Amino acid sequence: MIRNLILYLGGMIVFILGMIAYGIFLDLNKRNLNDLIKERNINKIEKVKIVVNKIDYKLHLYIDTILIKTYNIALGGNPKLSKYSKDDKYTPAGDYFICSKKNTNGLGNILILNYPSLNDAVRGLKEHLISELEFNEIKNAYILKKCPPMNTKLGGYIKIHGNGKFDFILRNLPFVFNWTDGSIAVNNSEIEELYEICPIGTPVFIY
Repeated sequence: MIRNLILYLGGMIVFILGMIAYGIFLDLNKRNLNDLIKERNINKIEKVKIVVNKIDYKLHLYIDTILIKTYNIALGGNPKLSKYSKDDKYTPAGDYFICSKKNTNGLGNILILNYPSLNDAVRGLKEHLISELEFNEIKNAYILKKCPPMNTKLGGYIKIHGNGKFDFILRNLPFVFNWTDGSIAVNNSEIEELYEICPIGTPVFIY
């Protein structure tokens, strides 16, 4: 009995270490963003945009119409479902933009999206999740290209961020583990790339 338990635990440890080693191997093959920009002879960085494919767990970074780099991501919950309210942990789908950039203690640099957007507010008002006053506040923020109120029943504070203190484990998993609260996670070095190149106002398309 004890021997079987030891063999089982040993097998699990070897399996986990093997997965991490494989993840490290895959991570070593990733290209630096600055090198990719130079390789494409891009001298002026403008019209940056982000496209997030929830089904494929990919974040695509474009400069103008040129795809520069693709990042693996983790999301919140089932990627086939989109954020409905503050009580779920799904990642929203729709057209957004980066409304704020901040440095935090837990996750480091983060890019905050303007969720809920005007479309989210229209849905929220129609389904009686928000009041007309809250709708107008979200609408005005959208028009002014500012961050909307994030304390309504629609939820908020959806962001692009790193893995934080668990980066070594999460970045080297050879499979997707959706652990966020509805936000979009890349690894810690990748969020630094995105934070540097994406100004406030950068469009973010999530589908």
